[in-house]
Parts: sequence; structure tokens; C-alpha cells
Amino acid sequence: MVIPTQGMTGLCWDFGMADLRSKCTIAGHSLQWVLHLRQVSGPLVKKPEPIMRIALGGLLFPASDLRLPLVPALDACLRRDNWLDPQAQISVSASTNLRNCTIESQPGIFFPPGTRAEFSLQDIPQPNVEPWAFSLDLGLQLAAGSGPLLALGTPENTSWFSLHLQDQKVVLSHGSGPGLDLPLVLGLPLQLKLDVSRVLLSQGPNKKILALPPEGLGSLLNLWTHPQGRLFLGAFPGEASSASFCLDGLWAQDQRLDMDRALSRSQDIWTHSCPQSPGNGTNTTH
Repeated sequence: MVIPTQGMTGLCWDFGMADLRSKCTIAGHSLQWVLHLRQVSGPLVKKPEPIMRIALGGLLFPASDLRLPLVPALDACLRRDNWLDPQAQISVSASTNLRNCTIESQPGIFFPPGTRAEFSLQDIPQPNVEPWAFSLDLGLQLAAGSGPLLALGTPENTSWFSLHLQDQKVVLSHGSGPGLDLPLVLGLPLQLKLDVSRVLLSQGPNKKILALPPEGLGSLLNLWTHPQGRLFLGAFPGEASSASFCLDGLWAQDQRLDMDRALSRSQDIWTHSCPQSPGNGTNTTH
């Protein structure tokens, strides 16, 4: 099988194979998307099976066959299509549960219920060393339901440190110990500051402090050196969650994290847009 290479151009991926080159351009928000395909090694009609397949919002082969990592989920909706060949047919295997174009959207990152993303702690900005400190900032625009919002841990133990959405509150907990909650005010940045003795959760003038036990320092430092150390967003693996939320940004150590560079993420996450209300995006995938 021929494995394509890929390069980033604006908000599109260009693919190159031995026999075919593609170029993708986007003129702007809500404007026309143009895909150019160019045959570079002879006419297609001379092939044993002269059939061209075009996939929108996905790949025609497993993503694991790519030389570079890519989550092939298109954060877009298809308002209208115009095929030059009237005999072109949509495959019966193609998904028909596409995102609804009539939904009013805004910039952001939307997590429908049950979706999640993971960042390796070794791939994001590192904590300060002297004294040890680490900060996370979340711009919460929308939130509904109950379930995990954020966690630091490993795939085997996602409960080392976590934030949960519950009844329009953010619940902060450490391991199996008692937690604390903070009323959620949408539109204000939610900030976490960790040091060797405590966790500070704040949003606007509201602040809560969770003291860490003395033995927690070793676990905290080991988490960043652990090869499986993770920053989790959204639902935990294998756990049901009704929480949905929209972020207008995510920052670690005052540096914005790119959701397209996550170690892994659910394909139903809207990486560049949010519905005007969480319920509008609950039953849509793309």
C-alpha cells in the first residue's frame, strides 16, 4: 500500500502519493472550500480499475498507516456539493450522521458528552523548577451536564488530580480524599495553580485552596517524569459522562495548547468551533 505524506497549508492538509497530488485551500470562514487533485504519472483511465474515490472529513485507509500522526476529523459541515460527474455516487459505507449546518456556531473547542482528549505531560510546557509550580487556564464559554472536565494522571490512574462539572459547579479533588467546589461563572477564565503544598482553584474573585498531603509531593513530581503522565480533558476512558463544554482556549504555563496536536482525541470534538448552546451540539458528529 502506498503511504501518503502530508503537509499543513492554512487549515487544510495536502497529501502526496506516488501517482497523485492534492492541494486544499480555504478562502475564509463560511466561504468556499476548494480541493484540487492533479494526476502526475499518467492518465487515470489506463489504470486497471479507473475509479477515483474522494473522502471528505476522513481517510480511505487506517490513520495508523500515516507516517505522521493525524486525527482525520473535519471540523466543518457540508452545505452544498456540486459534482461535475453526474454519475458520481456516495459510498454506502459513508456516514450520514453529519454535523448540522443550521447550528449557529462561534469560535472555540467543543466537547460533546463522552468525548475526551489527552496530552502527554512531556509534550506541553513544563513546570517551573525553583520553586516548583505549574498553572492551567481554561476559558469556559459553555458547560452543561455532569462529568469530568480535566485531570492529571496516567491511563491507569486518572484520579490523581481532577476537576468535575456538577450542577453548575466545578469540583476539585485529589485522589480519594475530600474535595471542594467552586460555583461556575461562564465567561471568566478558570485557573489552576499547583505547587508542592497546595492547589489553588480560582475564577474571577472566587478562590478555593486544596492542601496537598506531605506524601503528595513525590507523586506530583513523579507524574511529570512518568512516561505515561497525561493531561486529560473530558470523559475518562470507560466512564459514562453527560458533561459537555466549550473552551475558548486552554493554556499551560501561559502558553496556548493546540487541540490538533493532542496525543489523542475523540473524532466528535469540534476543534475550531462551538454551538451557541451545549444542547445544540449534543447529537451531532462530523
